Amino acid sequence: MYLLQIASQLAIPASHCAWVDFSEFLWADFRAADWKLLHEVALELSDGAKPVFFLDELQELAVYEAGLRYLQNQGTRIFITVSNSRFFIRDLAASLRGKVLPYRLFTLSFQEFLRFKAVPFPDSLSSSQTARRNNLLVEYLTWGGFPEVVLAEREDLKRHLIDSYIDTMLLRDVLDRHSIKNLAVMDRLFSKVLLSFTKEFSVHRWYNDFRSQGYRLSKDTLYEYLGHLEESLFVHTLENAANPAAAHKIFLVDNGLYQKVKDQPDLGRLWENACCLQLLREGNTVRFWRDEDGEVDFVTDTALIQATYELSGANRTRELYPLKTVSGKLAGRQAMLWEFPEMQPGVVPD
Repeated sequence: MYLLQIASQLAIPASHCAWVDFSEFLWADFRAADWKLLHEVALELSDGAKPVFFLDELQELAVYEAGLRYLQNQGTRIFITVSNSRFFIRDLAASLRGKVLPYRLFTLSFQEFLRFKAVPFPDSLSSSQTARRNNLLVEYLTWGGFPEVVLAEREDLKRHLIDSYIDTMLLRDVLDRHSIKNLAVMDRLFSKVLLSFTKEFSVHRWYNDFRSQGYRLSKDTLYEYLGHLEESLFVHTLENAANPAAAHKIFLVDNGLYQKVKDQPDLGRLWENACCLQLLREGNTVRFWRDEDGEVDFVTDTALIQATYELSGANRTRELYPLKTVSGKLAGRQAMLWEFPEMQPGVVPD
């Protein structure tokens, strides 16, 4: 879908587009020598104009670097989608002599969610419109922003789609790609990741937990498996800006993944996860802060952000005091409060 959007936005004539989905079985026997044939066929179909290649699921090919360099040397434009990783992008950039512009595709933002739902809202909302918007935001927090899930009307279908995405991400992108044999450990680790989102985690504690339950593994294996989950863009981890060597926090790539382990979601944690994704979607480098003065949910290059589902007398000091103290330690950053339902800068109360 995203490749189609690119072709439309760039107004590329359909006859100039060469589409290949390498996840289809028809391409299973694609060889290095076939790249030249692919270019010749595309050139013929484009009536002599330089074809533009749209290559989907490129990671399905065992060898692709030489073929991409060949297309590049023919002066063609190439758009690629992959179930990506930082290491894949690094290696791809090296093989193509740095001529790569990577772009991380996230699931839908809340505004995109509303457009998919065909529910426009004016800038000024009535009471009924505000209530409807808030109900839709709760739906977004609960089920996430995978487009097919957003458009599905029944909850059982939404859950089925999320399960299928998890199977794809976990089984194909992680287990198969890395030839992982210890499936029991990966399954258990996966459950821990889902239950630990928005929380600090310790691989050392997880290792002790695994050992106490009779699992045979090394601590290095846990680090390796967790790295595979992050590499596949299944999760994001944030470091502590106050102490980068301290425990990191873990966030899910989409709120809907939480449906795998719990039917009644914690809206506070889902709100924090959605705020983190929005910051990443906007291109921010995101960390958090925890020291003896408390915790700030997100630290960017320009802001300190506390994400709270509801500010009340019970949590007011816990939420606001760290913002004020850390502001003195990280000068030049604006202190912000993101309180449901506004995923945008809010006034920090006195």
